Amino acid sequence: MTENQKTSCQRCGCKVSSDDQYNVNGLILCDDCYLEESSPVKACNPLAVYSAKRFEAEGGPQAEERLNEQQKAIYDYIKTKGKATPKELCNKFGLSPRELENQVAILRHLELTKGKKEDNTLYIVPF
Repeated sequence: MTENQKTSCQRCGCKVSSDDQYNVNGLILCDDCYLEESSPVKACNPLAVYSAKRFEAEGGPQAEERLNEQQKAIYDYIKTKGKATPKELCNKFGLSPRELENQVAILRHLELTKGKKEDNTLYIVPF
């Protein structure tokens, strides 16, 4: 298939062939964006928290040892500063709000971070 027979994903902008695209709520999406749209990670998930604790209790690695490089960087930044807004984290790490939500949800499931509202501002803080 030639380049001009491809369309762009309306979320991330990558080129996608007509055979590999998904139409969701009027948007043309690639595989990755479709998966994000259809199965978003939720920060408040008691089963994920329970599973993470259980895994650790049964001899699995500690929470911080299970983080990928990006998650470690986000967590270290939050620990160092004491708190950070989602917008600040998006700007610092070049993430979309949805990408940040996914990363923060994992940190929350591992009980490394949590949300805290001060005045009318939401902050991500160490747990």
